[in-house]
Amino acid sequence: MKKIFSIIALSVIISITGCKKDFLSLEENPNVPSVATPQFQLSGSLVTSANLYNSATGVTGAISLASGAYSQTTGVWMGYWTTSGNYVPNSALNTNNFTNTAYQIWTQFYLNLSNYTDIEKKGAADPSLVYFSSIAKIMKALEFQTLVDTYNNVPYSQAFKAPDVLFPAYDNGDVIYDDLMKQLDAAIASVKSAPTSAVNPGTSDVMFKGVMTNWIKFANTIKLKLAIRQWNKLPAKQAALKTAVTATAADGFIDQTFQAAVNPGYTNDDANGQKQSPFYVSYGFTATGAISLPGDYYKANAYAINKLKATNDPRLSRLYAPASAPVDPLVPFVGNVYGSTSPTNNPKTSSIGPGLLKSATQDAIILSSSESLFLQSEAALYGIISGNAQSLYESGITASFNALAVPSATTAASTYYAQPVANVSWTASTDKLAAIINQKWTALNGYGNIEAYNEYRRTGFPADVPVSTQSTQPTIPSRIFYPSTEVSNNGDNLNKQGTINQFTSKIFWAK
Repeated sequence: MKKIFSIIALSVIISITGCKKDFLSLEENPNVPSVATPQFQLSGSLVTSANLYNSATGVTGAISLASGAYSQTTGVWMGYWTTSGNYVPNSALNTNNFTNTAYQIWTQFYLNLSNYTDIEKKGAADPSLVYFSSIAKIMKALEFQTLVDTYNNVPYSQAFKAPDVLFPAYDNGDVIYDDLMKQLDAAIASVKSAPTSAVNPGTSDVMFKGVMTNWIKFANTIKLKLAIRQWNKLPAKQAALKTAVTATAADGFIDQTFQAAVNPGYTNDDANGQKQSPFYVSYGFTATGAISLPGDYYKANAYAINKLKATNDPRLSRLYAPASAPVDPLVPFVGNVYGSTSPTNNPKTSSIGPGLLKSATQDAIILSSSESLFLQSEAALYGIISGNAQSLYESGITASFNALAVPSATTAASTYYAQPVANVSWTASTDKLAAIINQKWTALNGYGNIEAYNEYRRTGFPADVPVSTQSTQPTIPSRIFYPSTEVSNNGDNLNKQGTINQFTSKIFWAK
């Protein structure tokens, strides 16, 4: 049986074991089912989700201290990072002449989705597990949205249906979006109507610790993201999208009081494939104090450094660390130009900063307060939800300052956005969407590279994000290719998607 069956056609439990009471690690072989309790399975799946959104991973979703991952490459494309002058230049990254083996997230996302699918099935068979199945629905919506945002049409309605369906057909991205909205509504309704016998996931819920009202707010935030993503491209759907969002909006969204973040008890230990927080160990340090390869390989992009300097943004020193030996001691924050044939070496270049690399025990961000507040600001701007767009915009900036631990964050944020500068001050910005997305771009630096790339493709902002000086086309890639595994294992259905070009093929919602 071809490997594709166990990724998309089958629903397979990734084997999980507890390496300590409050931390789960993933075994290397995802194709060997294990009998897992819903508690262990939920924890393991959420840990994998954290890895997928915060680090490079192997096919199982375990942390891989490697370069060239999708989350890293989108960080380069979005002007946050470039490669170090200490390494041989990456031709594919600089020219954007990559292949269907590059930057892939397909296998690891489908494997983790198969786990959430199995949790859903257990909940359907046992009403006491309704909270578990509801969480699984919500996480499936998040991860399927990521797959659509990356590949457009993907297997959805026929996924995980073996032995009846071994070669799943592809569903259109917009159709998948519509159903994800329905699945989120179903999850919210299930949580609200849960029987008194329902088992609370408690600490096995390593995101919200069993606080189910937070899961409802998270689901609402994903609904809002689904609506906003397609709002401007598909005006005929706007009335239906507004109805869908407002139906549950009274239950609230993620705000400045909490964010969607995973922490199963991260600790500074390299055993069992790394027990540290995935972003920290990927771009910071191992338990021995050695810098991780991606942290040594990815350095500051001159574009981001200059953009932050130009607006007197105090987040500069939190997003980036000063160069240890800058060419000019009076200019400690230095970045390389993406595509440069002679990038500056590490001592002369800024690294990923302390606001992102707090500690080995830091939370792994899935969806931040600032991202949610900027979504709400845009939704208020369009009249999708009630609320003051300016207030939500400024709250989003403040949440970013707080998340990065800018000194006197609230005061510093208000001083910053009081400047009469476009895309900083709300009143000084004639294009409110440009202001929202430019500030969202800053807030997504590091933890949200993929989301920043999505928003750039949706809106065109920031409008001046630089293309590699060596790119074969004068544009940032519009997407990556379907993976080589689909070519060999599900080729008939893949071929129906037509020829894909990394510069001209677009996701259904793209500008």
